[in-house]
Amino acid sequence: MNEWITLSFMPCHRMPERSLNVKGKQFPLCFRCMGILFGMILGVSFTLLFFQALTFVHLLMAVLFIIPLLVDGFTQKWGWRRSTNFLRLLTGLLCGMGLSLAIVILSKWGVSLIILVTS
Repeated sequence: MNEWITLSFMPCHRMPERSLNVKGKQFPLCFRCMGILFGMILGVSFTLLFFQALTFVHLLMAVLFIIPLLVDGFTQKWGWRRSTNFLRLLTGLLCGMGLSLAIVILSKWGVSLIILVTS
């Protein structure tokens, strides 16, 4: 149970300078991972509510949502520039929404394929 409260199952570096601190307490995730988590929660809800028919175009949109996180993370890793916590949170939100959109699309396609093969 404690693992769920501290989110210790998530692979995050938890660096204090890259994490949200409220009244001296550090949030258990960095801004990027927090953005991914919230983006996935928002993305699943948004996808199920607003996208009835999911197409290949939606899958491309999901990939486009993930690219900013990759650009931000790798340009920071390679030392080309420094990222900010706001940018980490924003690219994490986009990536989480893209990941959830891709998961919903691929799941629906997988279920359709199974139904098609077994019927």
